[in-house]
Amino acid sequence: MYDMRTTYGKLPKEVLEKTVFKWLGAKRKDVLLWPAYGEDAAVVDVPKRRLVIACDPITGSRKLLGWLSVHINANDVAVCGAKPAWFSSCILLPKNDEHLFASIVKQIHRAASELHVSVITGHSEVALHISEPIIIGTMIGIVEGNKYYMTRGAKPGDKILMTKTAAIEGTAILATDLSEALSSKIDKRLLKRASMFYRKISVVNEAIKIASTGLATAMHDPTEGGLLGGLYEMSEASGTGFIVYENAIPIARETKIICETLRCDPLKLISSGTLIASFRGNYKKIISALKRAGIKAAIIGEVVPKKYGRKVIRSEGTVESIKSTVTDELWRILSEHLLQKCGTN
Repeated sequence: MYDMRTTYGKLPKEVLEKTVFKWLGAKRKDVLLWPAYGEDAAVVDVPKRRLVIACDPITGSRKLLGWLSVHINANDVAVCGAKPAWFSSCILLPKNDEHLFASIVKQIHRAASELHVSVITGHSEVALHISEPIIIGTMIGIVEGNKYYMTRGAKPGDKILMTKTAAIEGTAILATDLSEALSSKIDKRLLKRASMFYRKISVVNEAIKIASTGLATAMHDPTEGGLLGGLYEMSEASGTGFIVYENAIPIARETKIICETLRCDPLKLISSGTLIASFRGNYKKIISALKRAGIKAAIIGEVVPKKYGRKVIRSEGTVESIKSTVTDELWRILSEHLLQKCGTN
């Protein structure tokens, strides 16, 4: 039983269906893609173009808030096959800290500039009842042509492709926000490299490249719950199952060492920066297109009928079934770290 009082992270499908999806205001005909489990953006039809709109908060990081708020929302737009164009943010601060506020705003500016995105509106305030800064961002993108992609498009028989490596965002957050705690256990040079993983968080380039091949049936960016959480969302939205192989999943050395030190599963650690796609046809065409753009990709498994379940074949040969929304390892680690910190004060 899901308990909203004690569980952190995304709300599960049953809560969304009961509490959100029934209450969506007016049924406008210009809305092409409505809220649904696993879908992280909406598609709206306007004269002569289609817009993709995404909204996401950043709550699990302190030092990378502004940077992440732009890229996480841009990723949600890009996996629909749209180019991000306009961004707005709501910045909530626990106290009047001008240095922190300036840092967040500058990060937003740098990230938006890299993506050729304009910051068009927003709001900021010192808010009661919060202990850490929070940003809620909204990104709007433009669909090239009429075709857009959904999370729910995967079909049995499709191959599953992933870009880059698993747990990119989680690696950057842990190496940055827990650097002091980890520095006595992990080589500082490795931690420094891991902290720079935030530079890999955008999937805009690869999403547009994959969309241009016309071979993808679905695209999704695995965020909370990591790679396995993203695969679960895509399969649940599509009404399918999946089989993936841990040995086929690229994991960076930095990620492996940090996860081993913290005793966490890199496949269940927040993974913005990775893109997963289901597709049919010649997979070499997609991989070649990505390679020309300097992006590594791997085939990690396939989509299967739902009756066969959602499974990861672990490196040692055991089979793990993914039967529900995956709770992200980040929340457990940060909670444990906070308790340890409080215990030493």
